[in-house]
Amino acid sequence: MMLPRTLFGRLLLIFIVFGLVMTGALLVVMQVSHRLYHREFDQTVNRELAQRYVASNFLLTDAPLNAATLHRGIGKLAAANPEVDIYLLDDGGGIVASSVPPAERRRARIDLRPVHEFLAGRSAPILGDDPRDVGRQEVFSAAPFHVADCPGDILYIVLRREEHAPGAARLRTTYAVGEGAGVILTAAVLSVALSLLFLRLLTRRLGVLEGAIRRFRDANGIATPPRHESGSASGGDEVDRLESLFGDLAARIEAQMAALKSTDVMRRELLANVSHDLRTPLTTLLAHLETLQMKQSELTPQERGEYLDVATRQSRRIGLLVEQLLEAAKLEAGQVTVNVEPFPIGELLQDVVQKFALAARDCGVALEVDAMAAATMVSGDIALLERVLDNLIDNALRHTPIGGRVTVQSQPRGERVRVSVTDSGPGLTREEAERAFERFYRGDPGRSTHSGQSGLGLAIVKSILELHGSDVAVESQPGHGASFYFELPIVTQPPRTAPT
Repeated sequence: MMLPRTLFGRLLLIFIVFGLVMTGALLVVMQVSHRLYHREFDQTVNRELAQRYVASNFLLTDAPLNAATLHRGIGKLAAANPEVDIYLLDDGGGIVASSVPPAERRRARIDLRPVHEFLAGRSAPILGDDPRDVGRQEVFSAAPFHVADCPGDILYIVLRREEHAPGAARLRTTYAVGEGAGVILTAAVLSVALSLLFLRLLTRRLGVLEGAIRRFRDANGIATPPRHESGSASGGDEVDRLESLFGDLAARIEAQMAALKSTDVMRRELLANVSHDLRTPLTTLLAHLETLQMKQSELTPQERGEYLDVATRQSRRIGLLVEQLLEAAKLEAGQVTVNVEPFPIGELLQDVVQKFALAARDCGVALEVDAMAAATMVSGDIALLERVLDNLIDNALRHTPIGGRVTVQSQPRGERVRVSVTDSGPGLTREEAERAFERFYRGDPGRSTHSGQSGLGLAIVKSILELHGSDVAVESQPGHGASFYFELPIVTQPPRTAPT
């Protein structure tokens, strides 16, 4: 049996099953109640019947008073009221005479305890033994019967013999069922109407809550993971869906809390790193400017030129740091617009390598390019990708010792082009490779600070490539250099047609 998938349907099914069970129980209770009512009514109405029979002296019409004459007398009483069974009992409960033939009797003796309770005036109904059936008891009427020379002591009359007649039983059942059906129908209509109203009010509020949570989830871009169990986001009842939505929100909140903690740690590192990176060049700049101001007349033209060169370099370091901070902030805030267009990747690599040729020569590093044919077109923002190559090559030059080599290369990878910048420097450990693209992370803080680098270059590379739907990765082993690479999609150029 398939259960309803909504909470409203399930609760309604529970109410229906409960109603059916209660209906059956009510029918049984009403049947028993009807039976008890008729028994009590018959016994109360006929309570004095045996006493009236004794007072009428119908049993004393024939003499002598032996079993045969008593049978004839009881027979006359039974003929006047055939719906009762009449028994004359001795003081031990034994049957002396009766209106029931001996062949139809299953008892020869009656338990007198109910008879004594009846004679003591206990309230009805009181059930006594039915001589016709060993396992059955019926309501009765009884009265003392004390006559000289008569072996009988109690007149015992079993009432409601009509109950065992098929017509009477059927009629009583019909009335009981009719009354019960009326009561049940009225109760069912009221209970169903009230149940529907109550269930609708309950589930409607759950639906409103579910809708509010769903709108909040969608407005905040919370992804819904696929679920295959019964409490899935798309199936189950209202409670299951609320549980699923709450799980999504809880997971989102946990992720945001982790992100906030990470951001807080990054913020503290940012303040510490920026303060450190700005303090050194500012201190140097201020010292040289103060020296120029205080000892201008004492310095030779060559010394003044050296002081100005140092001040100029420190100013450029500060400007570079500020520029990188602004660039990283714009990328994080989504304020950078990507202008995607096709361009030859070979030409871009050649231009960037040529731009760094002089810096590489000054560092004593061989800078080479191994690019694909210039006609190979890729898709991307050429200005932002040039910034990516600038940062990667600058990073490689700073970490390559004198006499080393830096190679800029592009290779086909199916429908994409892999661009890599490989150096012959000291390489990276596994931990350094995993953290290389974190903001302000510097594997060699002292060396990086001396060179004026803030640790933002590779983080900016990662952010720019994410805007292109790509990613940057690194392959490195300590002592064997490092290779940073990313991929771009190839753009197929339509064939040119000859002019007619």
